[in-house]
Amino acid sequence: MSKESKKQEESLFISTQQEAQSKPQMLMPGQEQLEFNVEETFKCPIYISKKPEWVEPLNKASDPIIERLKKNWKKKIKDPKDPAKTMPNSLHSELLWQYPEFKEIANLILQQSWNILSWQGYNLTGRIPLLTELWVQEFPEEGGFHDIHEHGNNHISGFYFLKCNEKTSHPVFWDPRPGKKMTDLQMKDQSKINYGSQQVHYKVKPGQFIFFNSYMPHSYVHHKGKDKFRFIHFNLQATLDPNSTTKTTS
Repeated sequence: MSKESKKQEESLFISTQQEAQSKPQMLMPGQEQLEFNVEETFKCPIYISKKPEWVEPLNKASDPIIERLKKNWKKKIKDPKDPAKTMPNSLHSELLWQYPEFKEIANLILQQSWNILSWQGYNLTGRIPLLTELWVQEFPEEGGFHDIHEHGNNHISGFYFLKCNEKTSHPVFWDPRPGKKMTDLQMKDQSKINYGSQQVHYKVKPGQFIFFNSYMPHSYVHHKGKDKFRFIHFNLQATLDPNSTTKTTS
């Protein structure tokens, strides 16, 4: 290409760019161009159920555990004038499967979590369900919350709610897609759930179960007041069966 031709081409490119900048062709939302067949891929399911008949007996079994936790924390108070040091953000028990009152809910969690993983298409051959954590939590009257987090090295997590109402805290689930966060945009209406939503709030009732994949980031909104907020939290792992002769892949 000659120098003259190259200059003409560069001039044409610059002219075209200037023209595009001076006369932008903007399509307003609503000016539909194509008819789309929308295929929803990479869904993040949340499973909700209820078992109200367990609320009373499990609350009764949890009461002495929570009271013991409160007493232990009161002994650790160093500065009673500083309310931030009176209680943690959550009263957190030890593992509950050691108590006979919680064995029935532990067995149900094992079975239902296994069902969910199977429904999702996972190959569970050579694996067994392992309940890695099961504890009861209650937010203190001074104020309780959970920052956003997920449960690594687990496959199914969930909650069973014992004490809650419209005035108490509730769980919030966050978009788990890191690629979306890199280029995210502000939503037009934060109160509506749409494809671009970053978080979903779930109002809950006593006796309600929530199961979800452990990769789902979640948190609990701040709660302060006389109304009690108590729930059981659990995590399950589909671990390798040491007695299995079937070869599995991670």
